[in-house]
Amino acid sequence: MDQYQGKIILIEGKQTDHPSFFLSLKKKGYNVEITSTGNAAIEKIKDGAPLMVLIDAASMRTTSNRIVYRIKKLDPALPVILIIDDTLKNKNISDKADLVLCLPFTVQKLLNRIALYMPSKKSNLKTLGNISLDLSKNSIYIEDRIVGVTPRVAKLLELFMDQPGRIIDREELFRKLWDTEFVDDMRSLDVHVRWLRKAIEEDPKNPINLITVKGKGYLFKIEDLVLENN
Repeated sequence: MDQYQGKIILIEGKQTDHPSFFLSLKKKGYNVEITSTGNAAIEKIKDGAPLMVLIDAASMRTTSNRIVYRIKKLDPALPVILIIDDTLKNKNISDKADLVLCLPFTVQKLLNRIALYMPSKKSNLKTLGNISLDLSKNSIYIEDRIVGVTPRVAKLLELFMDQPGRIIDREELFRKLWDTEFVDDMRSLDVHVRWLRKAIEEDPKNPINLITVKGKGYLFKIEDLVLENN
């Protein structure tokens, strides 16, 4: 019996160079309907609104831009996850897809990404590039990992995600995190920044996302806000 209400439509070519995602999704309790064409997918969407559409563009050896466009024209709010590979990576990929994943990646990473679009999580979810924050569970999803953090670390990440590319003053961060005007001792902020780096950085001692700007504050940036790769 399917664990999740609603269906996922999987568009997948008939001759793929990688294993189908169909069985992995079914084993996790998703109600998956598979088709090999965009026309068939459109008809399935008209028959009953799915939770999302998963397009394995790599298996069809096409960017699938036309399929994405038609789906979004029919239902702009319907989440679309597009799967590509290196042969498509440098081509003009539609920016209308909600998420683009580039092969290879683990099945668990795909499952994590799909879970973020489930109805119960949408209102509590913030996503920037390959980092997602579930505010209801104080959990950070990055690549194929799920990291639980304290509520204050989650709030700190939310503050950074709201202002990517902007240097945020330490005092501003401290005031918002602790809801206080007392900023004489901000060592606790340094501790929380360190905890956040452990959650989101591959090498916390040499961060690439959460940067210290000496004498000014912190800068949060994501190098690639569309494509994800391991």
